[in-house]
Order: sequence, then C-alpha cells, then structure tokens
Amino acid sequence: MPETDADLRARIVTGAIEAYRASDFHTVGPAEVAAHAGVAEADVRRVYPMWELLVVAVTDRWNNGSRRALWVVAERSGAVAYLRARLQAGLDDPALVRLRTALLSAASNPAHPAAGWFRNQYTGSFDDITLALVRDVVAGREPRGTSPRHAAEQLVALYEGLQLQSMLRDGAETLSGFDRAVARMRVGWAAAAAAVPTSSAATTLS
Repeated sequence: MPETDADLRARIVTGAIEAYRASDFHTVGPAEVAAHAGVAEADVRRVYPMWELLVVAVTDRWNNGSRRALWVVAERSGAVAYLRARLQAGLDDPALVRLRTALLSAASNPAHPAAGWFRNQYTGSFDDITLALVRDVVAGREPRGTSPRHAAEQLVALYEGLQLQSMLRDGAETLSGFDRAVARMRVGWAAAAAAVPTSSAATTLS
C-alpha cells in the first residue's frame, strides 16, 4: 500500500530525531533527515515546506513525549522526583538536552517563526512544576508554607543549569549535585515557612 502523508511525516520525524542524535543541531538539514528517514529529500521538503514545522514536530514528539511519559513520577512522588527523572532521561539521551538548549535561543527571539510555540511550551512546563509543588505542599512532601512559585523558579534554574553543566563539564555529578542542592533548598523553604505566621501561610500557595 502507498505510504500516506501522515505515515510519511511520522517517518520523517523519527528520522529527524535520529539525525539530531547523530549530529550537532545546527548541522542537521533536510538532506540529513532524509538519509536517516530513508526517504527522498524532496519528500521532506514537500510534507514540511517550512523547516520550523519539522523542528516543532520533533520537539513535540521527543521532548513533550518524554515529559508526558515521566509526569506519572510527579503525580506519585512530587516535583523534585520528576525533575530528577528528567535529568536522568537527559543523561540517557544527551541529544535531547542539546535540542532543548538550542531551542532556547529560538524561544527568546521574537522574530523566529515558531518563537510563540516554543515560549508557550516553556511557560507551560514551568506552570506544571508550580502545580506539582502546590500538590506537594498540600500532601506534606514539601514544607507547609513553601511558595510553589518561588520553589519552581529555584528548581527549574537548578535543573537547567545542571543540564548545561552535564554537556560542558567533564565529570559533572549531575544527579548527586541535584540531590545536594535540593537538600539545601528544602532547609531554606522550611526556614522561610517557619517565619510565616500561621494565619497567612495560605497566601504563600501562589
């Protein structure tokens, strides 16, 4: 049976992921994707007439697929465990970390055709962490009185910084560094929560 365009797109996205695993993000183009997908370069250009459309499709399959698969960790064990699991996933598949890092520039550039989509993905991911921390405080996994928004800022900054170090520092202790930093953060959250009067503690859940 002839391959449908939907099947062809799925095959090309798979090929693009393998191309990004094999080469630097900025060296991958339609020819490299076609070679890894086993299709003609003309087919890549036909079903993805704008390169950014293919990058969005790759990000949605690869990055968001990883996020969705690991979200059960947040539901079961909380935001900290979820981000640690994502760090482990990045160590297991470093090309995904390189892709995410490369796309931060696109997300911050208003002139980039897909900047709005990338920015929405980033803010949505941050909001997921904040929501998970709200649940953690209610469930007692994190100190009552902790500000989920402020804690999310700290955790996401730690997560992103350690990902960058894992790519650039030989011998970086990504997971143990995360565990040490989180332990110190929790001491600070508990101290801040203890300083908040009981009557106003609920206002920190924002």
